[in-house]
Amino acid sequence: STNTTDGPRKSIRLEGKTRFDHGLFLFDLHHMPAGCGTWPAFWLTDENVWPNNGEIDIVESANYLEYAKTALHTSDKCDMSGVKEDQKMTGDWDIAVGVPDPVTGKTDMIPRKSTDCFVYDKHQWLNQGCVAVDKTKGRIGVPFNGQGGGVYALEWDPDNRHVRSWVWTPHEGVPQNVRDAIRTSSTLLRGEKKVVPNPDTWGLPFGYFSIGRGTNCKSSHFQNMRLVINLAFCGSVAGNRYPIDCPTQYTQYPTCEQYVATNPTEIEKDAYWKIKGVYVYQRAQ
Repeated sequence: STNTTDGPRKSIRLEGKTRFDHGLFLFDLHHMPAGCGTWPAFWLTDENVWPNNGEIDIVESANYLEYAKTALHTSDKCDMSGVKEDQKMTGDWDIAVGVPDPVTGKTDMIPRKSTDCFVYDKHQWLNQGCVAVDKTKGRIGVPFNGQGGGVYALEWDPDNRHVRSWVWTPHEGVPQNVRDAIRTSSTLLRGEKKVVPNPDTWGLPFGYFSIGRGTNCKSSHFQNMRLVINLAFCGSVAGNRYPIDCPTQYTQYPTCEQYVATNPTEIEKDAYWKIKGVYVYQRAQ
């Protein structure tokens, strides 16, 4: 980030050491970063060979985003156009429109669902990927924080040929099975049997992605990934959306970087994570 008078704006990036080829991931939050210039994410990646081993953005926000999203980013030949969203998920696919033709430069104004996970698909924005969008407003960012947070869940299951994502807020709305699994997860507990999370009891996810045999996306697109929790500022997402999402600030500060560099007190009110826990489950192989 651009330096302030006191040095760089405080940011954060935590990287896990364990590598995954599958798993169930629960992210229990009291607060997530929000507000102009913020770009927080909880995601899986193998950046050294990106995008060959894939990327899964379990939750990613920007500025004042109000609809939760889960996105997959891959190399070529990973497509979700065959997913029957009315049967498999409660959300919908993000839309790509206004994308310039890479050869002619002509703007394509035909709205297209972002079902191609390939980061260089010519009909979608660069690195848009395949993006499932929650239809319920307020389960991310400022409204999510206003309800005391909640839980994000992602099931990456190549054996059952899918990736599924859920979000619940407030905590009172989290399925009992999830609450019991989190409550009994500590190895320090004595005298109480651990509860195994069972995604099949949670209802339809807002995001559903088909992977593996018999689908249009080989499971090998996703492997050897580690968890990342980070907070970035501006950049290609929050920065590009800044004039639209932050019109009042934009009139005084023409770039996201200028706003972030000169408003530490305002930004730091909401630009922080308050994490209750991260829980990872895997079947015995």
